[in-house]
Amino acid sequence: MERGPLIELSPQETMALIGIADAGVWVDTVSEKELDRLHMLGLVEQRGISIGLTAIGIRTIARLKHR
Repeated sequence: MERGPLIELSPQETMALIGIADAGVWVDTVSEKELDRLHMLGLVEQRGISIGLTAIGIRTIARLKHR
């Protein structure tokens, strides 16, 4: 599998992404600014009233856990 560059996230964005990965966080529990950026980066996607990780988001979480 080809590895792309690690996306630089702020501490708040990292915590939001981890929260989404761990619990499928609801839309209203993540700030709109963080959610917009995570969505723009292709890390998350809307799933009804909740948010889920994309394939890129899953790979990013795996890299963060191996740092």
